[in-house]
Amino acid sequence: MLAAGKYIIRKCRISYRDSDISLKNAIIYDIIPMKEGAFMSENKLLDLSFEFAVAIVNLVDGVTAPKSSYMTDQLARAGTSVGANIHEAQYAQSKRDFVAKLEIALKESNETSYWLKLMYETKRIDITTYQYTEKLCGNIRRLLIASCRTAKENTK
Repeated sequence: MLAAGKYIIRKCRISYRDSDISLKNAIIYDIIPMKEGAFMSENKLLDLSFEFAVAIVNLVDGVTAPKSSYMTDQLARAGTSVGANIHEAQYAQSKRDFVAKLEIALKESNETSYWLKLMYETKRIDITTYQYTEKLCGNIRRLLIASCRTAKENTK
């Protein structure tokens, strides 16, 4: 672990707060801005979803394979939609609206996994990039499933 100014650098993760970090460097460094005594915000799902969106944008911007635009467009739409729906759920009009937004995010994360796997299998992205983004997506999906389950139980 290295301390560099207002950042702490750890191995094997990227923070969404430093969006100019390339996806290759994301595997090497974990850069998390220090907040007065805290390292993460209070809502892990919001943090992870934004981190994931940044990773997807960086991934899409880095794809140079010819005739990949239809896949990168779909991946960008689905991958960034996950975080957008999670963030939108924070201002839901009701608990049912909250659950509906989280369920949309869950569907989008599942679609994103499909596009990631397809891009990996067709050699548009490397194994490291695939594993990193798929792991983030899986973590978000698990949190979404738990959040939906809890929210549904609290609405009964």
